[in-house]
Amino acid sequence: MNHITIRHCASRCCAAVIALGGATAAGAQAERPLESVLTYRTTKVADGIYAFVTPEERTGLQSGNSIVIVGDDGVLVFDTGNIPSSTRRQIAEIRKLTDKPVRYVVNSHWHPDHNLGNSEYRAAFPNAIFIGTSATRAGIQARVPGYFNEIRSFGPTDSLMKLRLSTGKMRDGSAMPNSVRVMWGLMTRDYGEFMPEVLSARAFAPETIFDDSLTLWLGQRQLKLVRPGRGNTEGDTFMFVPDASVVLTGDLVTVPCPFPSTSFFSDWIAALDRLKALKASTIVPGHGDVQHEYTYVELTRELLVFTREKARAAVLKGQTLEQLDKETDFSDFIKRFGGSDLVRNDAFNSFYAHVGLQRAYDEAKFMLQGPIQPGDKH
Repeated sequence: MNHITIRHCASRCCAAVIALGGATAAGAQAERPLESVLTYRTTKVADGIYAFVTPEERTGLQSGNSIVIVGDDGVLVFDTGNIPSSTRRQIAEIRKLTDKPVRYVVNSHWHPDHNLGNSEYRAAFPNAIFIGTSATRAGIQARVPGYFNEIRSFGPTDSLMKLRLSTGKMRDGSAMPNSVRVMWGLMTRDYGEFMPEVLSARAFAPETIFDDSLTLWLGQRQLKLVRPGRGNTEGDTFMFVPDASVVLTGDLVTVPCPFPSTSFFSDWIAALDRLKALKASTIVPGHGDVQHEYTYVELTRELLVFTREKARAAVLKGQTLEQLDKETDFSDFIKRFGGSDLVRNDAFNSFYAHVGLQRAYDEAKFMLQGPIQPGDKH
């Protein structure tokens, strides 16, 4: 099975299918309790700014962070998740925080885990204005509908994983390694909780479009939306709240690692530079906990540059993608992103390593050789 475009489920499930034939690359470690994918934590970011922080990405079957900004005369919501029951609980929390209506809903990009909650907000606040870039609108309309089929298509693999887990043996009859048991157990658990939820969601694209920058006001509170160009997708948006020195990054920054399946490496690096230039005191990533320094952003940038340069060198030498995969050593980055954590290390290998090299390799071929012609092979 080849990696396909929508990361959430697709690339992770691809890794699971491959792993059915043998052990994963993750090392052994003590297991730690992990929250249900249906949960989130409410974190106060600054006065009038709250983040609904979802569990750290681990199997591709999860929701992105959602952020609420309360102003003098209304509320803005930045990203809406993809688990309808969670979105409804978040709407209920907003109503407890303030009696002001949600006036604006902003989608940072087209990946469904950041916008499938739109329809819940439309139902709760029919006068809200939904905002995104033209690429975000186009991506939701053209690509998100296929996401539901991808979720359904994992069913047979889920059943096979459950069967193997029940026997404790791999396909060749060997004992199941602990790392495989942990990750398959986590994936089947997440899928069981996630699938019925996400299949009840409905795609709804933003109707108000901007493609450079846009300033909004909630009374005296100024909100600056910026499309830095291509980055994690064709049209990411980040938001800066000057009075609180808070930046909301969408998936330009994600924990436990970057998610590059639909990215543009050079532009993404430049977008991170624009984020850093803001010198915000608080950074709210698309996935992961709130941050108060740029250390993780700098680490992400370093990894993207490393991957881009490895891919460019491979293309210049006429190497294949397979050769690039074989010769690229991510072990230092795996240690720096995940430490000794099995789940985080597995996430890096599943979400970033090959996926990032493939995307950077294709980008390098395009930049150095022109468009890839139909039928070209890596």
